[in-house]
Amino acid sequence: MKRREHILLVSLELFNNEGESNLSAVDIANELDISPGNLYYHFKGKDELVTELYQRFEAGVELLLHEGLEAKSTLEEYWLHLYVLLEHIYNYRFFFRNISDLLQKYQSIEPRFRRLMEQQSRWVEQLLTGLLEEGVIADPNLAAERVKHLTDNIMLLFTHWFQFQELRNRKLEQHDFIQSAILQIMTLLAPYMGNLQLQFMEACLELYQREKQG
Repeated sequence: MKRREHILLVSLELFNNEGESNLSAVDIANELDISPGNLYYHFKGKDELVTELYQRFEAGVELLLHEGLEAKSTLEEYWLHLYVLLEHIYNYRFFFRNISDLLQKYQSIEPRFRRLMEQQSRWVEQLLTGLLEEGVIADPNLAAERVKHLTDNIMLLFTHWFQFQELRNRKLEQHDFIQSAILQIMTLLAPYMGNLQLQFMEACLELYQREKQG
């Protein structure tokens, strides 16, 4: 592995485990057992490290959203794309530990993050519309305005679920983080399932258990 890539991977692990605000470039160099000068040869400080990690996070989200829009309109496809998106968010969870402070600190990231949130929001809205068209969501009263409200609630989960769990002093491992978030999304959608509600919940839990065992 090239030194630059190794620095990024170690930095991501440190940021995720200890929080970006608790670490300096010197701390990262010490963890890598290299001199600060060697670190600065590859990255001109922590700002550049955070920016490049964000670029990777952003590229990953955009790819997942694109693949999600091309997926078949089945409950399993929708569920799996939610799972993978939450998995990716967890892998870059330091961005979500205290998101407002981080975006204020790294202002070059802020407009990009806001654009990415809008892309995610449109994707979720299209996903919900697809579930309506396929009859998975059976409530005829779920008008476009309510779809937008559901979209906002799901986006709140994507953006603030990690911080919410930390505020409750819950240190969730990846699988538990994803499970708890998806169960919350299921809870939001279940009232619109009509007679399919129980079947929907059971199908999602079955998919979750299959993913856990895999």
